[in-house]
Amino acid sequence: MTFLSIVKKRKSVKEYEKKKLGPGKIKIFEKFLTEIKVLQKNIGIKFAFIEDGWGKENILKDRASYMGDLILAPNYIALLSEIKEGYLLNTAYVLEQIVLKAVELDMGSCWLFVERDADNLKAELGIGAQGKLVAMVALGYPKIHIHSTEEDEDSRIGIHDFIFKDKWGKAICYEELKIADIEKVLHSLRLAPSWANFQPWRLIMHNDQIILTVGGEGVSKKNLLLDAGIMMLYMESAFKEAGLSAKWSIYKEELDGDFSEYNIPSEYQIIGTLHI
Repeated sequence: MTFLSIVKKRKSVKEYEKKKLGPGKIKIFEKFLTEIKVLQKNIGIKFAFIEDGWGKENILKDRASYMGDLILAPNYIALLSEIKEGYLLNTAYVLEQIVLKAVELDMGSCWLFVERDADNLKAELGIGAQGKLVAMVALGYPKIHIHSTEEDEDSRIGIHDFIFKDKWGKAICYEELKIADIEKVLHSLRLAPSWANFQPWRLIMHNDQIILTVGGEGVSKKNLLLDAGIMMLYMESAFKEAGLSAKWSIYKEELDGDFSEYNIPSEYQIIGTLHI
């Protein structure tokens, strides 16, 4: 499946059949976890595969949730991370790959954010691997038919609302996108998931680079960084599928300067630059 066809089918699943993943599916995921791409290689991560999710309700309750809702599923994959600068970006970049793999396998999935008591949750789940339990992905078979992300496109912001040319607020020319043959690539970025569908990203295209920023009111810094990590995966994957070289450099003001020439509002955080 192509990246675009996968993201069009992606949808968070909240209810699952009481049916465990078979050994074949588990092996596929276990192998996939050994091959998964990371955003920052200097941040150590580990995975824990959790079975019998239905029996873990009391352990998970009030600790891990999707926007406040406990998601019960037959299986979970938990991510444990070193706590270093950039670990939230890396966590989101990695876990979203698991979600997209589930889509490819015609399975349901949903993010669970560890809201509190991470150390005790980790211990009670029997996870012995090193690192902080940051987030989890629920895995299973959807209980009901799930509408695809593509069917919710009316709720997504338009390309001209979140992608600017050369500096903040300057509209990008639609004809330029068609000529550069990246119209479909940018369209696929609209389908990236975000906390409460807030869609906090804004991009600035300048020559052969795209600057990613996130911001706005009503979203915590933690969720903004997780949303940014997901968008980094989508941008890199979409442009690579289009045959372009896509490589990230994480923004560091002491090395890159303040980017004042782009007129980025102070309430938006610069995340990095994708070089294409």
